[in-house]
Amino acid sequence: MPIKGYSCRNPLELLSPDELEQIHQGSLEILEDPGVVFDDEEALDILARGGCRVDRSRNLVQFSAGLVESCLQQAPDRFTVHARNPEYELTFGGETVYFGNFATRDLIDPETGLRRSPLINDLADLIHLCDALEEVHFLITPFSYLQDAPANALGEWIYATVVRNTEKITNGPSFFGSAPGIVRIAETVGQDVLGGICATPPLTYPADQAQAIIVFTRSNNPVVMLSGPSMGATGPATVAGSLLLQNAEILAGLVLAQLVNPGIGVLYTGYFTPMDMRYGTMAGGAIEVGLGAVATAQMARRYRLPSGIWAPMTDAKIPDAQSTYEKTAQIMLCALAGLNFSIPIGGHENESAHSLEQIMIDHEVCAMAGRYLDGVRVDKTTMAVDLIREVGPIPGNYLAKRHTLKWWPREYLIPPLSNKEPFDRWEKGGSRATATVARERALEIIRTHPAPDLDPGVDREIARILEVVEKEKG
Repeated sequence: MPIKGYSCRNPLELLSPDELEQIHQGSLEILEDPGVVFDDEEALDILARGGCRVDRSRNLVQFSAGLVESCLQQAPDRFTVHARNPEYELTFGGETVYFGNFATRDLIDPETGLRRSPLINDLADLIHLCDALEEVHFLITPFSYLQDAPANALGEWIYATVVRNTEKITNGPSFFGSAPGIVRIAETVGQDVLGGICATPPLTYPADQAQAIIVFTRSNNPVVMLSGPSMGATGPATVAGSLLLQNAEILAGLVLAQLVNPGIGVLYTGYFTPMDMRYGTMAGGAIEVGLGAVATAQMARRYRLPSGIWAPMTDAKIPDAQSTYEKTAQIMLCALAGLNFSIPIGGHENESAHSLEQIMIDHEVCAMAGRYLDGVRVDKTTMAVDLIREVGPIPGNYLAKRHTLKWWPREYLIPPLSNKEPFDRWEKGGSRATATVARERALEIIRTHPAPDLDPGVDREIARILEVVEKEKG
């Protein structure tokens, strides 16, 4: 079944056009002075040839406003990411709204409830679950570590495990030089990869990220250009200041991408979070993350760029009331902002852990947000003037009317997880908590959902690429 996704026709706005222009002009000032560090010789060469001022002693690049504006004009306002199953290809940009899963370090074990490092089989099960869920429109590689994968090829093993278990499109991590191997795997499978790029605030692109921009764009794969300042730590404590820093870092990466491959797709992607000074931790569940999401969407629209956010997130440690209300607030803001992509599904305590229960709960909240985006259909049939006249006052009712039979399942979102039963029926059914039901549903899906087809020859080639990568990296 083709990926549905949603459309946001009237996006929420937080900043005025004048405020957006101030952020833009301030970003241009920062890009010119002090500039941005790129710790990669090839990137410095490309940027120098493109017209940037490059200080080789500090790897510092200074950008002219004219070059930034020219590269912004080259970047497309939308692009399509091709999957090996054509029904799963996605077009980012315009009014489109897609949801994906979050990325974390650990797994909350579904049997013990304890955190642990994930295994390859855990990753396969989680991807298998996400492959079955309708509101997961694309995949983000969900773990940054696998305890039974070779340490020198973690990114490649993670990506390979994902593509072996879903036909949906996915991002490719770029840490520790994994981009070349990931591109080879994507080409073998026959699909595009969303190259994941992460600036390191403030104003720095490490060598592996700068090189990954070159590798992904040179191979005609679009990039997720992500900046994520921590407000008060790696970015200013104000929303406006961190938005400006984020914007400058994204624009610097965009310039490099366009100089390598003019017209390549760039997803303008943000994620700035407050630092909670009481504990010295990121406050990923803060409402300010939602404010940043709305502002990020507006900045992307100002540049006519597809938009994304590396959120929503929660500070909650387990799937509980806090995880639900923090993520629901952010999910709704991301959807109403018209972000082309957000990754709300799963994840606890910022980027610390996944749980099957939270995946299922977030999946349901995304369906609710999507129902809002679908809006209200107003026409002669839905207004039902003739029917209202026919039924009249009490004792008239609509229960047995053909109009009700037709429209009730269309107008009413039937949530698979939320319990709508009367209390006595819920009590007789065991008084089960939502998290319990969510875990049981997730395990059942993992057990019964059919695995996607992957040609045995392709699978063998993926295994060969992994062997080669491990040898190349020593």
